[in-house]
Amino acid sequence: MSLYGALFSGVSGLTAQSSAMGAISDNITNVSTIGYKNTRVNFQTLVTKQTSSTFYSAGGVQSKPRQATDVQGLLQASTSQTDISISGQGFFVVNEVGEPGISNQYMYTRSGSFKMDNEGYLRNTSGYYLQGWPTNAAGTVVPANDSLTIANQNIISTDYLETVNLNRVGGTAAATSTIAIGANLPATDTENTTHKTDVQFFDTLGNANSMSFVYTRSGRENQWDMSVQPPQRTAALTIEDEDGNAYQSVGQLEFTARPADGATVVIEGQTYEFDSDAATTAGNVQVDISATTTVAQDVAALVAAVKANDSDFADYGGYTNTRIAVSSGSSTTVVFTEDGTRAITVNPAALLDTSGDPVTNQTSSFTVRKTYSADDGDPCYRDFQQFTFAAVPANASTMTINGIVYTFSAAEVASDNDATIRIDSVANMLADLEASIEALDPDFAGTRVRVRENNDVGSNNTLVLASLNKGTYDVVFGATMGAGVPTEPDGTATYAAGDTVAVNKTQAIVFDSDGLPLEPGGFNVAEIEILGFASGAADMDDDAAHANQITVDFGQEGEANGMTQFGEEFTPSFITQNGSRFGTFAGVTVDTNGLVTALFDNGEIRNIYQLPIATFVNPNSLEGRSGNVWNATQDSGDYTLRVADNGPAGQVIQGALEASTVDIGEEFTNMIVVQRAYSASAKIISTADEMLSELMQVKR
Repeated sequence: MSLYGALFSGVSGLTAQSSAMGAISDNITNVSTIGYKNTRVNFQTLVTKQTSSTFYSAGGVQSKPRQATDVQGLLQASTSQTDISISGQGFFVVNEVGEPGISNQYMYTRSGSFKMDNEGYLRNTSGYYLQGWPTNAAGTVVPANDSLTIANQNIISTDYLETVNLNRVGGTAAATSTIAIGANLPATDTENTTHKTDVQFFDTLGNANSMSFVYTRSGRENQWDMSVQPPQRTAALTIEDEDGNAYQSVGQLEFTARPADGATVVIEGQTYEFDSDAATTAGNVQVDISATTTVAQDVAALVAAVKANDSDFADYGGYTNTRIAVSSGSSTTVVFTEDGTRAITVNPAALLDTSGDPVTNQTSSFTVRKTYSADDGDPCYRDFQQFTFAAVPANASTMTINGIVYTFSAAEVASDNDATIRIDSVANMLADLEASIEALDPDFAGTRVRVRENNDVGSNNTLVLASLNKGTYDVVFGATMGAGVPTEPDGTATYAAGDTVAVNKTQAIVFDSDGLPLEPGGFNVAEIEILGFASGAADMDDDAAHANQITVDFGQEGEANGMTQFGEEFTPSFITQNGSRFGTFAGVTVDTNGLVTALFDNGEIRNIYQLPIATFVNPNSLEGRSGNVWNATQDSGDYTLRVADNGPAGQVIQGALEASTVDIGEEFTNMIVVQRAYSASAKIISTADEMLSELMQVKR
């Protein structure tokens, strides 16, 4: 009957308003809960099907709570670097444990109040652990499972996600890859004047090293040579041009103790043995240390033995050969400087003391590269060009040097300083040619033309022609020279009759008449290769398994933003380089796309995680769980993982927290309405009760 229906309708009102009051109480008590979404209670009618047009059957009301999960809360600033929030749609992915297993559930939250726990994991105030995609140092996402090679960024599993842990970041060091130098080289300097810039750089282990850039004024106007010696405790250094050709290459052996009797070193294929008792192994060259008492004396003995045994290193024609020398900066260091003869390979593996320990900082074989020379218009980086003759030229053939024609003649039997050259032997031919050049060509005074041996003791078979301050000049081989056409000393470059070879050293830095680097061609040095770090650091050689070479930045050609040549004193303006020594973890930054970057106290940074943002088609149908987290439901739809600030995914904001969406004023207003509605529903029940009482009185 309708009277009982009224009772039940009133009861449904009490139940619905109690539900609304419960939601209001939760909202008010969570007004300070980070990321909390307020719940609204809507109502829907319960209608009893009417069977009569003249009689009404009461139905009632039913509450329908709805959490406004898609409503953005106000972002409030925080002083913690691990507090993060989302400005826009989406949720952080979290798990209930730090190392999730199969049975541990992934959930979603907007509560970004994360702190490091005692194991370094980022955990929010509700105890849930933040999940992220691990990245490499370049910021590229990689799988969390090392056995996988491809990262799937739309699967939530331990194969691709891991708990963000800041305790395992460790320290970092960065190798130097760029050195920038700015200085004014005085335009008033004379030939061979030098200036120096000392530069610090860092290897792959974070060790600080130093090297000096030495600039030498060329005999040509506006041109400067450059040299760099290998840093201490390295094996070899090569300066390259932008095409990878060697401008200069230098190696070294740094002796730290005296070698034992019988210790050996291999230099350019020859074994040199240190001996104090004259008992040298057959085939080895003796380095007599019977009368030496210091490391410096042992070093000097080695240099002398190499010069005496190998003509490629010997002095000749009044010229001091510097392919091997005692370092000007250390009497216990041997320096190898390649001059265009051939690459120098040094193997010090057997340079040991009496205890079997190495006596040099360099313990492995290294190569000093051949400096570059080309005869096709490319730059040449040598002070002189060398021509090795295996046979004399044909009778009556010619060779033109710096515009003067020299004729080879079998009838010439003596050296008489004219343009006719004897050819009875290679040694006599070259002696006559040297004397004739010096007599006939004023450009070749002093030691600008020389003859030397080339690994062939007793036979001078190599003509050495220096570059000239006036610029390039040509060597032209006559068309009928036959077998007498020379080669480079190592045979890597061969010439033919009729060929023209330009002799000209291209300097490292060339300025125009305005004192600015020439455009184009102002800089002919671009990178530095460094090999054999005694510290164990990787070679800087652009090998994929090692480290990059160091790029040298002298500024822009045609601009005064680096090296200049004006009429003032030498003035260094700046020296900058990247790289850093070892540094420890100091904090993190999180950018708007969710990339987590570790900061170190040496100024370096390293990308470590990318935070995924989970989005849903219907976030309001997510199922709430204790701890301000949600589960996906059938009504919410499946998750989609996205990079933050991409598509519908919001931005990640560091140093901010999302406040609760509860409005206290609105909640108290709703409370008054609910209270009145509850009282009204109770009045329905009491009134219906009174009506029933009246009905009961009818029976009496």
